[in-house]
Parts: sequence; C-alpha cells; structure tokens
Amino acid sequence: MKTYVRILGCASAFLAVACSHSQPKPREPKMPDGSRIAVIGMRDCVIAGQDDCSNSGQIATLIFANTLNDGRLQAVTLDRTVGPKEALSDDAAVAYAKSKGYAYVLNGEMTDFYRVAAMTFRKERAAVSLRVIRVADGAVIESYSDDGTANNLSSPEKIIAGFAGDVRDDLEDN
Repeated sequence: MKTYVRILGCASAFLAVACSHSQPKPREPKMPDGSRIAVIGMRDCVIAGQDDCSNSGQIATLIFANTLNDGRLQAVTLDRTVGPKEALSDDAAVAYAKSKGYAYVLNGEMTDFYRVAAMTFRKERAAVSLRVIRVADGAVIESYSDDGTANNLSSPEKIIAGFAGDVRDDLEDN
C-alpha cells in the first residue's frame, strides 16, 4: 500500500508541475499594424536566354504590394532607381525609402521566372529573394528566399502570389 501511495504522490506532483505552465503570450508581429512599407521594384531575374525574365521584377513587385495591402500593412510601390537587371543595394533602398517617408522597405530580386506553353507538361517556375528592412536603423528584420514549381495549368504569378501571402502572414505573425 505504501508503494502505491508513493507512486500516486509522484504522479500528482508531476501533474501539478506539468499543468502549472502559464498560457503562452501571443507574439508581437514583426511589423506593427498599419505600418507603411515601400515595395521597391524588384530586379528582374538574370538567367541568360530566358526571355520570361524580362519584366519579372515588376510583376512580382505588384503582386507583393497588393498582397501586403490585403492585410494589416500599408504597402506602396516605388520605382527602381536603377535599371531592371541591375542590383539595388539595401543601403540604397533604405536611403530611397527614407527620403519618401517610409518606416520599412522591401528590397529584392527575382531569381527565376519561367512560363511554359499550355499542355507541354513542363513545370512553371518562380523564385524570389528579398529583405524587409527597418528604415530607421537599416536593420534587416526578415529575409526570405523561396522557389516553387507548379504544373502548366498554373502560372509563375500564382507561385509568386503564394510566396507573397506567406511573407504577409509572417510579418503580421498569422
């Protein structure tokens, strides 16, 4: 009988400790509600001989800005200060966004964008690399790099829209 009481006593002590944890506090979003973010035109992908790369940065920029606006953030597109295939440093992006009065800036580049003809049974592709930077101190608060493929009944735009939704949810901590 004493053994049973000891085991029950240990089990009770274990349950008391295991159940006494407080509820986790909700995490703060990476960007406060209503934050204004400048989405600078992304660089086109630069894959030699891949014609679909032309204008891929502008397509992605519009998708990201529209998707970020669907949430609790306020996104505005800004034109690139360099050509569509030239790199734009994060420092230059911060200075540009600061001159326009934004608290955050999204700077990035398309690394792949491939559209296939219907019924060719090849895969649509899209890849992006980007950084979200706090303008006040130039700190990268988050960086993302993603690539995806989809069947030829989809599109690179739909792949990018999926990436953009993931970024929005992460920044808003959904």
